[in-house]
Amino acid sequence: MLWLFLTLSCGGGSSEQSSGDKPPDSVPTATDDTNTPIAEIGMHMADEYIQAKIAASKKVLEKQLREGANIYNEVTDIPKDAFGMDELQAVSFNLSNFLWNKGYRDIRNEVFARRIKEIFGRALPTDSGVHFLYVNLLEADCIGKPIYHRNNGIDYNGFFIVMPENFITDFYYLPEIIDYRSEYADLADMEKELPAAYWSSTYKAEVGVEKWVDLENRTDEYNLDRQRKFNRLLVLNRNRFLFENDNTRLSWLLEHDRFFMESLVKRFGWTAREDLLYEVVRKTPFVKAYPDDFGRLFWRQDCQGSVKVYANTFQLLQKRYRPDATSEIRGLLSDIQAYLEYMMGYSADKPHLTITDEQRIEILANMVYFAEQYKFKKKGNGQSWSDHRMMGRFRLMLNESQRKVLAENRYFGLPKFKEWWDAADYDEYYVDGEYNGPWGRDNEPMTESEWRASSSS
Repeated sequence: MLWLFLTLSCGGGSSEQSSGDKPPDSVPTATDDTNTPIAEIGMHMADEYIQAKIAASKKVLEKQLREGANIYNEVTDIPKDAFGMDELQAVSFNLSNFLWNKGYRDIRNEVFARRIKEIFGRALPTDSGVHFLYVNLLEADCIGKPIYHRNNGIDYNGFFIVMPENFITDFYYLPEIIDYRSEYADLADMEKELPAAYWSSTYKAEVGVEKWVDLENRTDEYNLDRQRKFNRLLVLNRNRFLFENDNTRLSWLLEHDRFFMESLVKRFGWTAREDLLYEVVRKTPFVKAYPDDFGRLFWRQDCQGSVKVYANTFQLLQKRYRPDATSEIRGLLSDIQAYLEYMMGYSADKPHLTITDEQRIEILANMVYFAEQYKFKKKGNGQSWSDHRMMGRFRLMLNESQRKVLAENRYFGLPKFKEWWDAADYDEYYVDGEYNGPWGRDNEPMTESEWRASSSS
């Protein structure tokens, strides 16, 4: 708890990464106002304040030890009840101290708010009485309703923005983040005496209890000490990468925290980090069973219904997918073609769209425009790099009213779109035969010169 006293002696000076001038989240303290910063409480109250925090945390720990790590009956594991605000506050208190001891310093409020808005699209409240905001990783949440259940990756997966300490964390039970056997030996002794089963009035049956100490003694991947170290490192690395711009954390996070890292791009549309974006793009091919997953690399719809097309993704692809990277380009163009067919209803799986027709055309126009450039990149023998005829496919799939949308929006400001659109009339004829012909040995398409001659006659 030394950092709390250092705050007082330093006078709570502010910098972009301050020296800890804000207290952990509000738990009952020696003062009536639980939101009063330590620096305003005074030195004579600091020890009492800290002891109150520790006492509240210890009370939570005792509760969690009594409940056990897991409960079960003869058939299955039994889900735990929702955790309480006192438990979330205890997590915040312990992790803020851990982060401080590891050199992570509180980010200045305005800087933290700007980063949260940039990355997650959430505006932090200015009301100092709000200390936690929940962010759901599994689905778009326009209400911001918190979920008070431990993440299991299936039903629940989200994290809390913690203020004013200014960091993010999943919820953990205290034994998952602190070495309670060494820090609270009396509670560890108490745990040993707790029964391994009890009568549940809820389930009208006896339920078994797997104690936290049982997990301490395991030798497999469920060993509690091993998991505890991982949890703390995860919290540290996430916050260092996101809020201190520590690039050395990226490789570890991509290996051990992949879903969260991909969510930054696919769920929240944070495409500002090229190294992260490229890794996510490389690992996200078009898969028929999950077609929308590929689309999340290129666009998202916000809670107001507006669509944002990611310019950064196209700039990245332009830079990374050069014509000499043949296999990568062919794979990417095939994926874009498959996504175009899916979005325009030319595949078995019909899209479930909440966007307008104009928004859909804007998204696909940007993707087709990127793909069409490879048609005009020539190999040494004069052949083009791409035979996907993407603009021709787009022409075939659009009806007259949709073509009007393109023209009325001036082709969404894409410089060569109109030129390439007009030049793809033969490709439209060609791909029409692919979908509706089909072309074959006895029904070969005309060459472009033959087709143009027949069209003009």
